[in-house]
Amino acid sequence: MFFYASDAQVDVPSDDKEIHFTVRSSADLTAIAPQFKLTEGATISPENGSVHDFSNPSNPVEYTVTSENGKWSRTYKVYFDVLQEIEGAKVCDFSNYKLSNDSKYFIWYDKVDGKELRNWATGNPGFKISNSSANWDEYPTVPTSDGEEHKNCVKLTTRRTSSLADMVKMPIAAGNLFIGTFDASKALKDDAMKATHFGLPFSFKTKPVYFSGYYKYLPGEKFTNRNMKEIKDRVDEGTSYAVLYDNHDKNGKAVVLHGDDVQTSPQIVAIAILPNIGKTEEWTHFNIPFNYKKNVDAEKLTNGGYSLAVVCSSSVDGAIFQGAIGSTLWVDKIIVKCEDAN
Repeated sequence: MFFYASDAQVDVPSDDKEIHFTVRSSADLTAIAPQFKLTEGATISPENGSVHDFSNPSNPVEYTVTSENGKWSRTYKVYFDVLQEIEGAKVCDFSNYKLSNDSKYFIWYDKVDGKELRNWATGNPGFKISNSSANWDEYPTVPTSDGEEHKNCVKLTTRRTSSLADMVKMPIAAGNLFIGTFDASKALKDDAMKATHFGLPFSFKTKPVYFSGYYKYLPGEKFTNRNMKEIKDRVDEGTSYAVLYDNHDKNGKAVVLHGDDVQTSPQIVAIAILPNIGKTEEWTHFNIPFNYKKNVDAEKLTNGGYSLAVVCSSSVDGAIFQGAIGSTLWVDKIIVKCEDAN
């Protein structure tokens, strides 16, 4: 069912109500018995380890976890997702989005065979922690109809956070959008870079060769550091890149890249980086070849042994909370093009 044994375990972010496992396309989903690790005294319904049919993604199995004192509970929807296959190109025009469960901010997803796939993530859940009263259009990452063809695209804006975030020297939040997941429980902690989990496993018919799309960019007026002190000789820049990496180490342990190693990890197989983006008022096309650092293993490529990360941010140093408030990056029609099959 799983390509690696470690894929059978999933850590659930504190704000998530969905649990997703990725399995091979040949997996039998009609009789699976998940086991949940609970906090001491907590209970779960249906029973932990009970057998259920997970073959219908439109009708997921729901589990309710209740605390020992009965005062806290949360219901989780559990999905076993068949590994997504990329043949030719992965294209996103960002036309699929919706409000979060609490209607605070927008989330983006891919739609395959009528099913919503939460491939895309943003730092919006972290911004919510420090700016809980913000309207949806005040968040760092929002939808807009100002796309390359005057259709939907994504607008990423570096925002001021709050006095709460200032206490931990996180005064700004860059607008970002990436393939992966975001763990809001780490957003205001010392290891905030670990909040961004870049990349998801895919099944590739052939290896990725080009990263392309459209962008435009306007930098904010004042570039500041983590102490909100202006750095007068710096002008903010946006960034966008794609990374293909081996998602397990040599011991078979699952690996995910974060804000501190997404461009430097030894797990990286190939990377395509759009040069830092300066002021660009008109929609501009880019087409960047992947630079391969390692040979590709054909079995891993087709069975989810590699993860693909696509990352866009309104401030190139946003991960270390430096940038200019108001810097805005628009992105549209992002494509990862694979090698033509023989």
